[in-house]
Amino acid sequence: MPQTPVGSASVAEVTSVRLVVGWIGLFFAAGFGVAGLLCWPSSQNFERRKQGSSVSAYDSITGLPTRRLYLALLGHALSRAEATTRNVAVLVCALEPFRPLSMSSAPSNMTLVVRVQAARIKSALQPHDVVARLNEYTFAVIADNLKSPDEARLVAEKIQHAIALPLVIEGQELLISCRIGGIVGPQCGTKAEALLDAASLTLSDSQTADASITFVSDPTTPFFSPSSQTSSGRMRHYVGARH
Repeated sequence: MPQTPVGSASVAEVTSVRLVVGWIGLFFAAGFGVAGLLCWPSSQNFERRKQGSSVSAYDSITGLPTRRLYLALLGHALSRAEATTRNVAVLVCALEPFRPLSMSSAPSNMTLVVRVQAARIKSALQPHDVVARLNEYTFAVIADNLKSPDEARLVAEKIQHAIALPLVIEGQELLISCRIGGIVGPQCGTKAEALLDAASLTLSDSQTADASITFVSDPTTPFFSPSSQTSSGRMRHYVGARH
């Protein structure tokens, strides 16, 4: 009866084990490769969405235009104003700092507050006017087709009155004030972004001037609405609960 040499059997077994291990390794390598190919487009799409949200034309919370679209619309408004000899007011409205109603419900409540105040600002404007959200608590307005610069102050006062209305959330009353800085155009040779920057700077200066509504007739000469002084018209900021 023939016998298989011991050395030959050992070589065959080792070869078989190596082949099995090799196929297993190849299987895992192929699996990781396929998974990488499947995930790569998803990661690219995520990056595109992330980049797209930063330059989006509309705010995801309020649905209002962002700065990018606002500047484009302001440019069109300035062109129309030059053709019709009408005025355009650029207003920047900042909600006064306010604390959350409670830390546990702060995110949802703050989102609701911003949405309500955005709707209130819009309600104080004419249908052809524009309101945009510049950042968390700051909005920008285009008051178009004004017959005189004095109408811009009336628009600002209407916005203030709308924002001052009490807001009740979860049984708590929230009263919010705002400051408004503005400029009336078109200024000769002034671009949309320059007017918005001038209105934003005027808003910053309103804190020093202790006025709730501040306008600038040109980028270097601020003037203050008599009715906007704190002693006669500024709303007191208050956050509290009424039971």
